[in-house]
Amino acid sequence: MDLNRIFLNDLHIFFDEISEDVQINYIGVNVVLDHDKLQDRSKKEYDGISVGDILYFTKKEELLNKLGGIPNSGDIQNFNGRTCTVFNVREDNGLIEVILNSNGNKFENSGW
Repeated sequence: MDLNRIFLNDLHIFFDEISEDVQINYIGVNVVLDHDKLQDRSKKEYDGISVGDILYFTKKEELLNKLGGIPNSGDIQNFNGRTCTVFNVREDNGLIEVILNSNGNKFENSGW
């Protein structure tokens, strides 16, 4: 097994340890929420302009198997009962990063 494959396997094991179950389009999906990364991304890439309310990571295979595909910018997602617009989607090493804009539906930092 090459080093990259070992790393990816470890990454997925770690992800499983820290992820939490949320409802995306009324289907349970394991995600890692990262409010700090969202703030950092806004500062570095968007000149401090707030670009979204939620940033989550999930496994590509989870989106494909449970939701039937990877969202695109502009898509609508229901996240834990709140309607959101997908602002940005990135893929890296089998993980998908999604930034959602809640369209005025406010989220608390805990219990997103």
